[in-house]
Amino acid sequence: MNRKIIITCICCMALLQCFAQPLFTYGTYEVSRDEFIRAFSKNINSTSDKEKLLKEYLDTYARFKLKVRAAKDLKLDTLEEVKYDLLNFRSRLLTDYNIDIEEAKSKTNYKRNTAIKDDQLFRYTDSVLLVPENRKYPIAKEVLFTTGNSSIKVSEWLRYAAENRSAINFYVPESYTALLQKFTDESVKQYYIQHMEEYNPDFKYQLQEFKEGNLMFEIMGRKVWRKSTAEQEALKNYYDNNKDRFVWQQCVEVVLVQAKYYAYAEFAAESIKNGQCWKTLAANSEGMIQADSGRYEMSMLPLKPGTKLEEGSITEIIKQNDNTAAFVKVIKVYPALMQRSFDEAKSMVVNEYQQQLEENWMNELAKKYPVKVNQPVLQALLK
Repeated sequence: MNRKIIITCICCMALLQCFAQPLFTYGTYEVSRDEFIRAFSKNINSTSDKEKLLKEYLDTYARFKLKVRAAKDLKLDTLEEVKYDLLNFRSRLLTDYNIDIEEAKSKTNYKRNTAIKDDQLFRYTDSVLLVPENRKYPIAKEVLFTTGNSSIKVSEWLRYAAENRSAINFYVPESYTALLQKFTDESVKQYYIQHMEEYNPDFKYQLQEFKEGNLMFEIMGRKVWRKSTAEQEALKNYYDNNKDRFVWQQCVEVVLVQAKYYAYAEFAAESIKNGQCWKTLAANSEGMIQADSGRYEMSMLPLKPGTKLEEGSITEIIKQNDNTAAFVKVIKVYPALMQRSFDEAKSMVVNEYQQQLEENWMNELAKKYPVKVNQPVLQALLK
């Protein structure tokens, strides 16, 4: 054999073996290259710096799988509401798939029992339908056909024929043949639908994605989100121990005015300059002008770069991307780095405390289920 062909074959075999290996493991569990690529392709649209994006998403996906594993350890996948959500999603998902009966037969390895001939089957069917009380026919126990792991017996056909006797003209084989074909197709289709995950990788992946996403949200609620909002004393302690992280940057107390069109913003600015109450102005504008007062960091306000704010001043009107317009009336200017109270900082405290809870939890999971990346498979992906 040509030396180049041998080398090419060896390289192809090595590549196939590499693809067959898992991309990473966490404890004794594996994640295949194909599963990861499906998730990556669906969630990452950018094509720039693929290597950086792949490595970042690999870390994200590994964390996701650890959370799902933790949910399964707690048997959250057995909760009735979780099972119901999955069943409901599966039913909706099935509507997106058109079932080709010949493809279903092929994939489920449908096989008719050739030992049972149609004329024999139809004679017994006639007998059963004409004399319903006499159902002790040995043939009824025979397997008529198999599809997947299911064996459909003659008795099931006889019951189906009895339920659909109006479609049959006795002693007319053509009507039996048509009904038997319908029974066969319906049986195969039902089995195929019930076992769709085994025959359709895309369906299997979408179902798995929904199930694991649902489990991830359930476990995050228990371990992080609900826990952080319930532990008020812990939140206060976190605030007290990290006060320097919860300060105001350069901020002001203002009336923030937003208008649906620039002309309304001009009208509002002129009215406020002339002493009209901003609350009354907004209330009488039929929704064209909205206004509210509050304390804001300057970065949160519609301001031109370099704008200097003074108490009592009204800023230049800024036209925004959606064609609305906004400006502010300055009530009070505060110095930078003033301490936020616990109530003022609470949303920030909750966010940081949640991050701390999650990281502590993730460290525990990483020890329980060490993540190991298969470098040869990863390098093959990066090429």
